[in-house]
Amino acid sequence: MNWAKAKTTAIVVFFLISVFLVIKYLNLFPKEETLTDQQINMAKSILSQNSIKLSCSIDRKIYYVSKLGVAIESKYDNIVTKLFGKRVDRYQNEFESSIYHLKIVNQTLFLESKYYQDPFELFDIKRGDYIKDYDGSFVQVYKGYPIFDGRLTVKEQGSSTLYIFTRVNPRRFEIKRSRAISALEAIFNLLNQQRGIKEIQNIKFGFYLKDFNIIQGQAIPVWRIVADGNVYYINGFTGMLE
Repeated sequence: MNWAKAKTTAIVVFFLISVFLVIKYLNLFPKEETLTDQQINMAKSILSQNSIKLSCSIDRKIYYVSKLGVAIESKYDNIVTKLFGKRVDRYQNEFESSIYHLKIVNQTLFLESKYYQDPFELFDIKRGDYIKDYDGSFVQVYKGYPIFDGRLTVKEQGSSTLYIFTRVNPRRFEIKRSRAISALEAIFNLLNQQRGIKEIQNIKFGFYLKDFNIIQGQAIPVWRIVADGNVYYINGFTGMLE
């Protein structure tokens, strides 16, 4: 027997097994798993029997994800400099001019203008980093996932336009992936924890910062459900209402 060759083969086999076990443990490659027509039809039937209207489509995908490390942008120095030509002192939360009225409260920037402007040009951000949401506002996305706390909303009020802008800085996903609950599981978990719901109007998978005032932390995977005009977040791992 060629012991040198056998030793080399054993090392290679051991290495390949180790790599396989690490990949399997960390779930590095997303799985292709979806809800079936039978599961969706059964869920619709149960909802109908309980007089609950389903007014939206159901995301069939089963997500394998991890928590997302994030930081919230709170200074907005670049925006203020662009609009006013100077920085607003960190102790000063309000600034006025003949065109704009600006206020920063709890990480959110409120900017009122006498003239409508393209919000993406106004805030110097990439349009491709946002998607249109169910209510007409824009939601920040990271690698295809919505971050529900990163929002840009434009509201017409009388002769002026109000821009409401909150930005989240994504860092990186944790390495280990775990299976998130399905859209159907999220809906029924919500109904078990929030009684009296009559209509499910929208459901979308994404990430959410439970404590909005943190400067650094983690965004958790959630199903955001709009029901009877109210917004609910169901934890994608625990199924609990956040």
